[in-house]
Amino acid sequence: MKRTSSESASSATPAKKPSIFNNTGGFTADSIPQHHYHLGEDDYAVVSDFGDVLNVHIRKFRTNENGRIFPTKNGVSFSPYVY
Repeated sequence: MKRTSSESASSATPAKKPSIFNNTGGFTADSIPQHHYHLGEDDYAVVSDFGDVLNVHIRKFRTNENGRIFPTKNGVSFSPYVY
């Protein structure tokens, strides 16, 4: 049994991916979130605990034209127990 879609099947326009450089996320240099540690330049270390797992993320961040700081894809994540 096929499901019916509310969208037209002839819609050729692909869905636009949301930009990470918007005003709904990120932070400013004056308000660095808890567990974020500035390492210098655009590098930050972030400590996260999800469930029973503790992870350290060392990541490159970028600043947009509004002064908001956002994470990039460039970085590593590891458990401090491995380090």
